[in-house]
Amino acid sequence: MTITSLRQLMVQTRTAVWMPRGRRYSSRQATYLHLSPAVRNALANGEPVVALESTIISHGMPYPQNVETARQVEQIVKENGATPATIALIDGKIHVGLGDAELEQLGKSGKSATKTSRRDMAAVLSQRLLGATTVSGTMVAAHMVGIQVFATGGIGGVHRGAELTMDISADLTELGRTPVAVVCAGAKSILDLPKTLEFLETQGVPVVAYGESRRFPAFFSPDSGLLAPWAMQTPEQVARLIKTNAELGLMTGQVIAVPIPNEYAESSAEIERAINVAVREAEEQGIKGKECTPFLLQRIVELTGGMSLVANIALVKNNARVASQISTSLASMGASSQWQQKRSKHTRARAERPVLVVGGAAIDVTSRIDAAHATKSLSATSYPGTVLTSIGGVGQNIARAAHYLGAPTYLVSAIGNDAHGHSIKLDLDRIGMSPAYLQFQAAGARTAVYNALHKPNGDLLIAVADMDINGMLSEQQIYKAFDELQPGVVGLDGNISTQALSTAIILAASQQACVVFEPTSVPKCASVLGALSRIDRSGTTSSVNGLVQVITPNALELQEMAKIALELALVESAPPVSLVSQIAGDHCELSIDTVRAALTLFPLFPIQIIKLGEKGVAVVSPVLHDKSRPMFRHIGPLKPGVIVNSNGAGDSLVGAMLALLHSRQVTESSDGHVDLSPEEIDDMVLRAQRASILSLESPLAISDRLSPRVILDD
Repeated sequence: MTITSLRQLMVQTRTAVWMPRGRRYSSRQATYLHLSPAVRNALANGEPVVALESTIISHGMPYPQNVETARQVEQIVKENGATPATIALIDGKIHVGLGDAELEQLGKSGKSATKTSRRDMAAVLSQRLLGATTVSGTMVAAHMVGIQVFATGGIGGVHRGAELTMDISADLTELGRTPVAVVCAGAKSILDLPKTLEFLETQGVPVVAYGESRRFPAFFSPDSGLLAPWAMQTPEQVARLIKTNAELGLMTGQVIAVPIPNEYAESSAEIERAINVAVREAEEQGIKGKECTPFLLQRIVELTGGMSLVANIALVKNNARVASQISTSLASMGASSQWQQKRSKHTRARAERPVLVVGGAAIDVTSRIDAAHATKSLSATSYPGTVLTSIGGVGQNIARAAHYLGAPTYLVSAIGNDAHGHSIKLDLDRIGMSPAYLQFQAAGARTAVYNALHKPNGDLLIAVADMDINGMLSEQQIYKAFDELQPGVVGLDGNISTQALSTAIILAASQQACVVFEPTSVPKCASVLGALSRIDRSGTTSSVNGLVQVITPNALELQEMAKIALELALVESAPPVSLVSQIAGDHCELSIDTVRAALTLFPLFPIQIIKLGEKGVAVVSPVLHDKSRPMFRHIGPLKPGVIVNSNGAGDSLVGAMLALLHSRQVTESSDGHVDLSPEEIDDMVLRAQRASILSLESPLAISDRLSPRVILDD
């Protein structure tokens, strides 16, 4: 850029504020959601998922049989091609997909856990209680995240004597307003089944007898003596029903009633006698409401000598198998929830061109001194505090964030053939991200380790980075990834060698992929300039301007990059002082040095996302109809809750930008610019900030609360 064109700059000041637009499921709701990595990945990729309730764990069976059964049911779902998503409310979050620790917590809690239907969800969450979801509560949570199929034992219904007590399960009204298919063994036979079917008809809920008979099952019995309105014999038939219901916009669930397996139906007469005794005892003791069903089920177990419990477990497992087959059929039809459809309209066209991150992977050791023992000046001694070990490294962090946020993402990185290296590989496997392009180095090469010490408030005090292995990443590995993946968006971090960077930049240009560079630190931010200088000297391209379209430095890194760009003659000259002063005067958030650096680097890097810490983000990008002229904007910060850890917030923002660039189908244009308006870029930065906030509030560098909804919801 010449001095003349710099004098003609149009500068616009804008402070943007994000406000929700009142969509049914906003990002505010997303703050109450915690999706397991397996569930998050399956939903993002349109793979089959089956929701599972948790009241059956806490209230339906004794410990440890309840936990053992829950694990067996989840395994059945997996064996039938779907991902299990057991749902519970824990510590103020709706957990969709539970780990072993959460299952144990629910199993041991027993009836001290709160049975949670729609009515109870806000109270349980606000009080941070342990909530076990009923059919109603599970349907609400499943629909919230886009799960369409749910397996349980049996639904609630109209209780006997409801004409006097009005005791009608919330499951029935939920089925009338929440489009989730509930695969069950019908309604529990302790209920008034004719009235239950009448109520479902009034609610507009399709009731399907699954199998060869139209007989509506009664939980322990395959035949209640009543006929279901519909009968279907195959998972494909049911999947088509669910798909059509969704396409018509009918906001009702479906009851898919599966009879108990024949080998367990023989004991139904004896169990029915026990049911009648238990119902009479409940009436005599005045047991009503949500306490009634657990009492009856427990009493029936006692009266049958455990026979009913065996039958209960068998039918739950059978329902999970059928639900998995239905969910798999549904996924194969390309059917998706409204939320998934909203997401897919952005991403489907680019499914064949994933995000590729070339950068460092490391083990992060994060230490934090306890506030009670912190002093103004620290001595050479040990301090009480907390130490957390996790998978890190800038490239890995960025890739993980993009993956969590729904973009198909691959990481190219060098790791040691040691315990740390294998831990990184296993962890990527765990979260559903392919480790195929990790490159194990020869014996003696150490996997990178980042050891950080933080003040009690989360600010970094000092860190030691053992990152030598990052310079060992081979060009062959990078060529292999580009050749096999043909990425549409490429993320690079400053930890890798100049040679590796130049190779990746040239390959990205040849495939017209959008390139984002994260400088990492002041000492390493110059690596991309060395790579561009290397390309410039080689004569591979006529110009290196715009080969890297987006950079994400902080102010100090930006200033260092401008200084070195001038030294390497990658830019013509520094901008005039008067222009720098004018822009700095219009943008009090930016120092004169930062403005000067941004203008200096603009010809090389047309989009600059400058991280300003607690002041937010400055954005520099071309004017829409004149790409030779930069436009400056300031985007104010989003306010986090309690800051737990500042390590990773910037990486989360960069990963979010990669995911958003992927979802917007952005590629490099012929003139080296990214085809995005200033408004689109600002919107992406605002959305990416949400990911940073979640990481600030998490002890992990990349929050496991990240999900596609964080950046895609309005």
